[in-house]
Amino acid sequence: MFSKFFVSLNAAKKVAYVALFLALAVVANTVLDIDITPQNKITFTYLVTFLSAYMLGAVPAFFIGFAGDGLGHLLMPDGSYWLYGLTLGLMGFTAGVLFHYLPFKGKRAPYIKAAVVCAVCYVLFTVCINTVVNYTYAWVFLWQGEMKKSLWLYLVGYFPPRIAIQTAVYAGNAALCFALLPLMERLTRRKGKNGQLTDGGDTPADGEIS
Repeated sequence: MFSKFFVSLNAAKKVAYVALFLALAVVANTVLDIDITPQNKITFTYLVTFLSAYMLGAVPAFFIGFAGDGLGHLLMPDGSYWLYGLTLGLMGFTAGVLFHYLPFKGKRAPYIKAAVVCAVCYVLFTVCINTVVNYTYAWVFLWQGEMKKSLWLYLVGYFPPRIAIQTAVYAGNAALCFALLPLMERLTRRKGKNGQLTDGGDTPADGEIS
């Protein structure tokens, strides 16, 4: 549940990397967070989640996603809802598992894994889980506990525009993730005992996809 790169670090560096990504998550949840509607926003939390999952693994990515959202809402409590942080943490955990356990090898493997991660997380979280989370947010905070609409009516009335906005935001985060993959590869690549390069992202420096 931890990347080979993360395991290879000493305790101080592990703390430093987690703290760095946690700080980025807080910034993404506050300074770089732009509200479009009460339930739609432009955010870069997905990007931070993906990169932390790639570099550090599933467990650190869960913590960074969950705690980063929580700390962000402590600083700027408007629209605070703990399920958002839990969903983001679960997305990081899912991304970490897929990044480090999918059986692809070779130079193109990071991009194939990233494509799978982005597709799975989009369907599972942005389309499915986040829709339910947003519905419960509307029920508790916007409708003041009164069930003004059923989930199905909510989907009919809000799902197309919401999913269109969130798809655009998600696509932007995914594009940035792909653009930063070469940098992540260089940062996580370590020299083994034989002097050859090994990859902290669990992909060898050379070879073809198996």
